[in-house]
Amino acid sequence: MDKQQQFIAMVQTAFLANAINTSLEQDAMERRHEFSASGALIFMDEALRAAQMIPENMSSVEAAHEFADFMLNGLREEGAQVPGWFARP
Repeated sequence: MDKQQQFIAMVQTAFLANAINTSLEQDAMERRHEFSASGALIFMDEALRAAQMIPENMSSVEAAHEFADFMLNGLREEGAQVPGWFARP
């Protein structure tokens, strides 16, 4: 597996685990857009784009953590800024 494939496998797994946790919360019906099929497609579209942009000096694990921590509402800290390496211009 190359770095991009490792990254995709990790963020896809993180998305699925987060979706399960989010679906069990009391406000799941109001937040279902976060873990719906269309939500998954949007997330994976961003993940595929980001996989091509991982800096050479960053591991797939580091990149997956940064990406998931920002992209997943359940992990994002208040005031978080998009990491520069996958920010849109």
